Amino acid sequence: MTQEFQQMLQLAAIGATGHSIEVDCTDIDWKKVIAVAKKQKVDCYVAYALKNNKDLPCPAEIRDPLIKEARSLVFSNALHRSAIIQLLEEMEAAGIHAVLLKGYAICDCYALPESRTSSDADIWVDLKDEERACEFMRKQGFTVDPRWKNGHHAVCHHPALGCVELHVILYDEIVEDVWFGKMDGSEYVREPHMLVDSEDGNYYTLGYTDHFIFLVLHMIKHFILSGLTLQMMLDVALYFKKYAGKIDTDRAWNTISSLHYDKLFNCILRAMVQYCGFSKPDFPGTCSETSEQMETILDDLEEGGWMGCADKAAREEGWQEYNRQVLLRSKSKLGYWLHMIGWKIGMFKTALFPPVHKLQQKFSYAKRFPALLPIAWLHRLIFRGSKAVKNGALTKGMILNDENLKAPAKARVSLFKELEML
Repeated sequence: MTQEFQQMLQLAAIGATGHSIEVDCTDIDWKKVIAVAKKQKVDCYVAYALKNNKDLPCPAEIRDPLIKEARSLVFSNALHRSAIIQLLEEMEAAGIHAVLLKGYAICDCYALPESRTSSDADIWVDLKDEERACEFMRKQGFTVDPRWKNGHHAVCHHPALGCVELHVILYDEIVEDVWFGKMDGSEYVREPHMLVDSEDGNYYTLGYTDHFIFLVLHMIKHFILSGLTLQMMLDVALYFKKYAGKIDTDRAWNTISSLHYDKLFNCILRAMVQYCGFSKPDFPGTCSETSEQMETILDDLEEGGWMGCADKAAREEGWQEYNRQVLLRSKSKLGYWLHMIGWKIGMFKTALFPPVHKLQQKFSYAKRFPALLPIAWLHRLIFRGSKAVKNGALTKGMILNDENLKAPAKARVSLFKELEML
């Protein structure tokens, strides 16, 4: 971990928590620190730290433009959150029970709630309400990309409101069934949904323990897939600290431990204590020992950037090998192949057999003569399907031999083993 990355951690934490943290400013390269913050997408928190701590010796020519950008972002976030909550109220009025997940549902844990940026909004609806919810979104001006067979959400886009993900399950199939042990839904969601009365309106969200477990597992999912983000770490730490007295910590730790993610989670919390101004009592149940893997996790965060974008291909290969090794605990090599091919077929099923209106947009003759719809489906299956198979769509993402893994992917798998996830 470089010096500027450590300083960025401290400054971002000051902005996110509103607390003072001692930062060694005697040898700080502000341009480098701000560049790292932008790479990690936490520059808004650094700006808020600089705005409220005049003793931090950041040159005005660096500080002032950063604060100006942050003000604009904060204003935009406030408007967007208000619009999303209004959308939730309208969904409830239409008889569709909608639950807000993470993002805007937890931003009140931050010193300045509007500083917490959400690239999209995550809304959970009951499976029986999925079609009605998608139709509701279309009527609100969204375009809707339906959920694929084994997926966990539909993706809705709006010219002003941006992206909204409509979840019907919390995690997609391969994550829930393989990585998270095919646990039943009661392990994840046991509590009644909470009605929150905010200044922007009323909305439902998960109960304290349910939401905490969801935030932790969501963070771990991204760690495996590509890498952590500092914002995810702050989300969990701030939520844990604020609601520790209302969270069933035994249930939460038992769930995390049963999935073999307790060492990873301990490392993340210890990093928040060591570098971000939290204290051990903020996180009941945390192991007191500092693991050497804590620094490795922070190195992984620094090297990968936001969500591992800096070396995406290597990280993709790393999660594919993790997935293979988890599956091989209970399956033969043939079983692994069959499982993955079945998952792939499910992924492409919607693309090969799209809804009627999509086919009619693609093939005008199917709109003029509905009786010809089967021909349109057959055409798509033969030409698009065969092309996908030829290009390796069914086998892409399947690891044949771990000896052929590239060095960065091997390093990530090695880290997973050191964290006792494998």
